[in-house]
Amino acid sequence: MNRAANVRSVEHIRDLRISLINFEGNARDAVELLTMEVRRALDWIENDRRRYWPDQVKKASGLLAEKRNDLERCQMRFGTDEPPSCYEQKKALERARQRQRYCEDQVRVTKRWIRAVRAEMTEFEGQIAQMVVCLDTELPRAIATLGRMLGALEKYAHERQQLDAAADPLTARSGNASSPGDSTGSGATG
Repeated sequence: MNRAANVRSVEHIRDLRISLINFEGNARDAVELLTMEVRRALDWIENDRRRYWPDQVKKASGLLAEKRNDLERCQMRFGTDEPPSCYEQKKALERARQRQRYCEDQVRVTKRWIRAVRAEMTEFEGQIAQMVVCLDTELPRAIATLGRMLGALEKYAHERQQLDAAADPLTARSGNASSPGDSTGSGATG
């Protein structure tokens, strides 16, 4: 079988291999960082927010009771001909009711978000597992293949250079023979 190589620059292959090695390290760091960030977000919603909003509901209930009592005290004032308006107390009571409703809504929203984030986490872990498999198997295999290719090409270029030097001693002595990494050389064919 006649196999020919038309390699113009071994240096480009070497650069590609180095870039893949760098990419592997960067990708592993990115996978680790992403995984930590996702777990931290899940922990925040599952632990922090799950406790925070029920506590806020309790505080809002206490504040609502306090504002209701303030309004009742205001309405029971005696000694004037007109009944007191208690405008400030009514507004404060309404704000307390709104706060309590908001906190109760947040408890429900938090439960819904916990389910959604867990589902997304499961999908993320599946996708990141595929990336890790690629980083653990495919990328090292590609780097090793490029390393073998480089070795074979450099050996071929060296042998070709020796054959050329043996065939034409004048060219070899004058330094006109192309080097293995020379991108301007005639290339390697076989």
